[in-house]
Amino acid sequence: MAPVEEKLLLARFADLEKQAERGHKPCFSRFLDPGELRLFSAQMRPRLPFLLWGGYPDAERKMLGFFPDYMDPEPAAFPLQSLRLRCGEELGHRTILGSLMGLGIERNLLGDIAMEPEGPVLFCAGSIADFITMELTRCGRAHVKVSAAPLDELSILPRAWVPVSGTVASLRIDCVLGLLTGASRSDTDNLIRRDAVSLNHQVVNKPSTLVAEGDVLSVRGFGRAELLEIGGETKKGRMRIVLKKYI
Repeated sequence: MAPVEEKLLLARFADLEKQAERGHKPCFSRFLDPGELRLFSAQMRPRLPFLLWGGYPDAERKMLGFFPDYMDPEPAAFPLQSLRLRCGEELGHRTILGSLMGLGIERNLLGDIAMEPEGPVLFCAGSIADFITMELTRCGRAHVKVSAAPLDELSILPRAWVPVSGTVASLRIDCVLGLLTGASRSDTDNLIRRDAVSLNHQVVNKPSTLVAEGDVLSVRGFGRAELLEIGGETKKGRMRIVLKKYI
């Protein structure tokens, strides 16, 4: 996120807090992505009680709610809705998100797309829940049925992932990306030059950027992974690493 964008976002956070203080009622943002949430946690010093909530405890995208100082922040106050998506075939995250974008919905009105044992669950702003229920009839080529789901009835599963292990010449991000994606050094450099790679939700513009254990890598069009483990060196001086690739 550029410094100007950070400044504007912090100003919006401050304005939201002032609205809650002057209006004597809770005020809420739209859904914030992990980078925006990290900026709030790192640089804001709120005066009012607040809560970050995305519909379930491990949500990645969350709304920010400020509450008057005489109120306790509660998840039930948030203007969000959960919707079950049911289909005769398996629906992937990108397919669902692409279909929602095709309806002209802004990304910050949509929270996580999580999974229950029976299928996907979408978290969204309450203001667009009825629109999605009526208009989202297909995801890709598959017919889909959308219905409201009370938050307290959900059974959200941990996000699925697979390990990707191997060796890299160094912990430079271009080397780690090569193992993760199977792309050549020139291809990973091209991804970085196109601003298609993020580290801990911040766009990376240097192939030499180092990656540490626990860091999260995102590649546009490919997905997200976490550097799970850094092992020892091989006899040839290469580093053994294990990545957690989310699916």
